[in-house]
Amino acid sequence: MVTKKINKDLLIGIDIGGTKVKLVLMRGSKVLAEDKYLLKSFKTSRQFLATLIAHLELLIKPYTISRIRGIGIGLPGILNKERTKVLMLPNSTIIKNINFKKILQDKFRLPVLLENDTNAMALGEMMYGAGKGMQSLVMLSLGTGVGAGIIFRHGAKLNLLTGHHGAAGEIGHMIINFNGIEGRPKKKGTLEQYASAKFLKRRNVNQPLKIQQEAKAGKKSALKIYQELGHYLGYGLANIVNIFDPEVIVLSGGVSEAYDLFIKPAKLVMKNNLISSQSADIKILKSKLGDRAGAIGAAALWLR
Repeated sequence: MVTKKINKDLLIGIDIGGTKVKLVLMRGSKVLAEDKYLLKSFKTSRQFLATLIAHLELLIKPYTISRIRGIGIGLPGILNKERTKVLMLPNSTIIKNINFKKILQDKFRLPVLLENDTNAMALGEMMYGAGKGMQSLVMLSLGTGVGAGIIFRHGAKLNLLTGHHGAAGEIGHMIINFNGIEGRPKKKGTLEQYASAKFLKRRNVNQPLKIQQEAKAGKKSALKIYQELGHYLGYGLANIVNIFDPEVIVLSGGVSEAYDLFIKPAKLVMKNNLISSQSADIKILKSKLGDRAGAIGAAALWLR
């Protein structure tokens, strides 16, 4: 009797961010199904986990589970070097003590890979988005906080720079203003305080979409907010270029939706603070995958 080989051609990607969860089911580069929901209503880890499992079950339901190769999860924090557990979640509390790998493997009988969320975004953009075909990329996620994913291509292999302890890429904690605003953990003047949603909140921007619209309409007070954000971001970009010299820096996350409003001052400050004049031609691009980048990259963890 000949046993038919099952083609495990489906992948699941989950992006757990600071404000929402995004899920995709993929075959190759194509998203076959997707889902997302907000985190703000959850008060306990149990509530969060039950909802995640329910959404996963709905995503998988129309498909044969034996065709699914595995689940990839992007998490908003520092993971151990082995990528088996989360060590620190600076902008989240309800998911802090969840053992995602064990719980989801036991529940769905599928293997699970974990990665930092911005590393997953970087992988998604490198394989399918703004960095496709390039040799090196730094993904800068400008959202609830600021994170980075760093990828260098060696032949056909994509290598994520995770560092000796697995904590590389925490560029949001780079200090750009020694006398600046104090954040979490207790460090003053980090890039995260000046180039994320935290900066907008300090400027009393409770409706980012509205302030974007006002800035695009030419309102001076709104434009000034994004010009200031771009000014500080430029120092972060210059540091990234001077250290990594990537072919492209891709900007993602909610703040990047205002790309056109802050990119000019950001590039100007970056250019004025580069060591090499050759580095001025490095591309600073907006994400092509948008809010799908993290989930698509989490699924792609099984392909790199």
